[in-house]
Amino acid sequence: MSFFQGCPGAINFREVRPDYIDCPFCDTELEIWSDEPFAKCPNCGREVTQSRGASCIDWCAHARECVGKEKYERLMHMLENTANEAEAHT
Repeated sequence: MSFFQGCPGAINFREVRPDYIDCPFCDTELEIWSDEPFAKCPNCGREVTQSRGASCIDWCAHARECVGKEKYERLMHMLENTANEAEAHT
């Protein structure tokens, strides 16, 4: 396997899975995929972002090539939205 087929740290981004979170606006459980920055709540219709911890996407110089440009940009957008949301609640 070559490096650019992906490193072990990016497996969560390459092998996506559904996550289930509660909408912070109406407490309805909704499905959001692990590589998606947001989902629309089926109950209240609001856009919900999922929080994610630090990962290799945040610091690795090869992250864009490792997970792919489109997915990298979506993940970075998700990170920015999460940071903005956190600032709004402080």
